Amino acid sequence: MKTIDYILNGFGFLNFKDFLKSTFGHTMDRKIILLDSLLAFAFCSVNTLFGFNVAFFTAYVVLLVFEWFTGVKASFKKGESHSSRKFGRMLLKIATYLVPIYILNQFSKNSEFPIIMGYEVDPFIWLYWAVLLGIIWQLFISLLENLNNLGYKYASVLIRIINKQFYEKFEIDETKST
Repeated sequence: MKTIDYILNGFGFLNFKDFLKSTFGHTMDRKIILLDSLLAFAFCSVNTLFGFNVAFFTAYVVLLVFEWFTGVKASFKKGESHSSRKFGRMLLKIATYLVPIYILNQFSKNSEFPIIMGYEVDPFIWLYWAVLLGIIWQLFISLLENLNNLGYKYASVLIRIINKQFYEKFEIDETKST
């Protein structure tokens, strides 16, 4: 260690510890290392468990948080108070969304289907994306409804446009309920 300290001293550092502090600064703090490790583990786990990359996961979390935040603001505007039960409801809703995404992602990643005419016939990939898009669509519509309740006029127009396109695309009759 004396040799390393001697060499580092030639570059203007007192010792190895001074070099580490100067080079890595606050990142050598145990709390920062723990936070970085937890975030890295979470991002790797999210990809493995749910099939999301970091950018997609970040957008999904932003949508969830924004939908929740606007829902709280809309509740306050209606005169309703926010309670911890509503926060628990939001967490249960998120967990409910993540369960089918997890299951379908695992089925898709861990099963092999035949390739017919150059295409793999994997129903789990289709189901995964259908469920994921349905959840995102529902969250986005809920966000627009919250914005509409907060007085943003464009939100109701967007809801009508999106729903009209959705119902036409999938040939769904709004008047009939199943």
